[in-house]
Amino acid sequence: PCVLWAQNTNSEPYRLNAGDTIQITFYFNPELNGKMQIRPDGRVSLQLVGQVDLAGKTVSEATQYIDHLYSKILRTPQVTIQVLSFAGQKVFVTGEVTKPGMMDMSGGLTLAEAIGEAGGVKHTGNKNGVVIICKGPDGKPMMEKVRLMKGGKPTPAAVAVLHPFDVVVVPETKIARVDRWVDQYIRQVSPANLVFGFQYLKNLQPTTTFAPF
Repeated sequence: PCVLWAQNTNSEPYRLNAGDTIQITFYFNPELNGKMQIRPDGRVSLQLVGQVDLAGKTVSEATQYIDHLYSKILRTPQVTIQVLSFAGQKVFVTGEVTKPGMMDMSGGLTLAEAIGEAGGVKHTGNKNGVVIICKGPDGKPMMEKVRLMKGGKPTPAAVAVLHPFDVVVVPETKIARVDRWVDQYIRQVSPANLVFGFQYLKNLQPTTTFAPF
């Protein structure tokens, strides 16, 4: 589920994103050293090996991957990677909120905070049927419907920290098939117009049927 995955985000190692600026250093081959920014397609251009896909990898995974590529060329690559600057990580809030759009995640952002930054839920919005869309372990979108309040208090889901590039959708109160509405709404947004991290939405399928509360 998206919420449980988001709650564990702080314990996960950072994964490189498009827009991150990195320094790649070769201990024994300084002529190959370079400072570069990961492109929107998630790749960087490296001498001798060409285009290398780094987005989505941890620093450790990226280091091992580059070391492996150069091991076919260099006797002792011994590569290190340092992240010099991080790309702006965001979440997207849409649906029945006052100010839909992308929200910065500096310092972390809970579900309730993200909706608050979007101006809060309109009177036409369903606080008991908020949908979180996240990128699953297989790279495909996952959807989960959550409550914001229960018994007059915020639910655990409402105070869960969102994962970068999550999408929060607040549906209308009278929508019967939330899954179809979410699918149509996200497609109207057009993921092609969003930043690289949201491109997983292109694989969104209208197959999730949410159980009623």
